[in-house]
Amino acid sequence: MRKTVMLTVVLMASAVWLPAQDAAKTSGKGSDLETIEGCLRHSEGQYTLIDDTNTIHHLVGGAKLLTHHIGHEVEITGKPGTRTLDTTPAGVASAAVVQPIIEVKSVKHIADTCKSAGN
Repeated sequence: MRKTVMLTVVLMASAVWLPAQDAAKTSGKGSDLETIEGCLRHSEGQYTLIDDTNTIHHLVGGAKLLTHHIGHEVEITGKPGTRTLDTTPAGVASAAVVQPIIEVKSVKHIADTCKSAGN
């Protein structure tokens, strides 16, 4: 009986301890960052990265990091998020679009020319 109680206590403690360890790993520095690779574009004041599946990723922040890599193949690391764009034409009811974005944290140069479909 004593062994059964002790085994139960050990198993319960393990069940609580293991999820806490997983949470510590995922909540650590950089865990919410995403890395994408593709062709860096700049148009109308906006930076975008077009990956090899032709997906357009809207980039925000990091203009000083990005400006020298326009038209190049790069790897962007950043924090995913969203922004709300006002799409209301004059004289019409309010409308908005939520757009996924990547907040740029770092840029790694891959090549001077684009290899992705966005080229």
